[in-house]
Amino acid sequence: MAISYRYHVGSLLAVFLALLLGLLIGIGLTSRPEEFEQRLADLQNRYENDKKAHDREAADLRQELRQQETLSKEAVAGLIAGRLSGKRVAIVLNHDFGHNRFPDSLRALVAQAGATLTSTTTITRDFVTLPVSVKEKAARRLLLYPPPGVHFRSVIAKAFATDLARGRPRFIAELRDAGLIRVGADSDYSLSVDAVLVVGGLGNPAEGSVERIDLPLIDALLEEGVRVVACESAGASTSCIAAYETKGIATVDNADTLAGRMAVVLALGGAEGNFGVKDTADRLLPSMSSSGPR
Repeated sequence: MAISYRYHVGSLLAVFLALLLGLLIGIGLTSRPEEFEQRLADLQNRYENDKKAHDREAADLRQELRQQETLSKEAVAGLIAGRLSGKRVAIVLNHDFGHNRFPDSLRALVAQAGATLTSTTTITRDFVTLPVSVKEKAARRLLLYPPPGVHFRSVIAKAFATDLARGRPRFIAELRDAGLIRVGADSDYSLSVDAVLVVGGLGNPAEGSVERIDLPLIDALLEEGVRVVACESAGASTSCIAAYETKGIATVDNADTLAGRMAVVLALGGAEGNFGVKDTADRLLPSMSSSGPR
């Protein structure tokens, strides 16, 4: 049960106005100072008592909310525990999240669900903007050249995705050394993957390159038979979900919430659909049975 502090403050304000009105009426009805002082004291006592009652009610509601949040977290933890057991999952961040803890929470979620997290890869700013000097350096290192009408970013994204899916990296070390990707410390690209969680949601459109990097990467993963799920936080300023949905993959637009975390795990396990709270979502959660046996 959510607490409405606006309602709480409004109630106190209403009490105060009622007391003030009473005070003004009292002033008009009496001409004796001692009677006025008594009325004022009575009104002050009434206000203090009402305020204490409201404060106690708010404290009780806060306590109830904390208990319900704890219960919800424990319930979700129990429902997702072991649900991805035996699966190898990689995480790809479509931009640098900086000090945002959201990617770390997703890493912990994958482990909590029993999967092996094979790698975490961040698409860097240089990959997104691809300055000429970086492009020339990457082309020399990778010996990858786009055909007419194809962006160099898309060629790199597909090469990376193929390496990631097969667990036989040819380009990943070069991409890292060229500064196009950042690799998590515990990443092991020699392991093939069953599923990839693409993490989007941008602070501003210039942070990522969904059309030229994310979508070609998703295409290549799907061609390799890898399950792909895309997600973002509920508060992302620029949503990427609509673009991801064009690839027919499962999406979660509120992966930083309890419901979203559950949806991510169920989607990685096989649930199909677009989940969350934004206009792009079909429903809040998959059915518990839609992700296959536990």
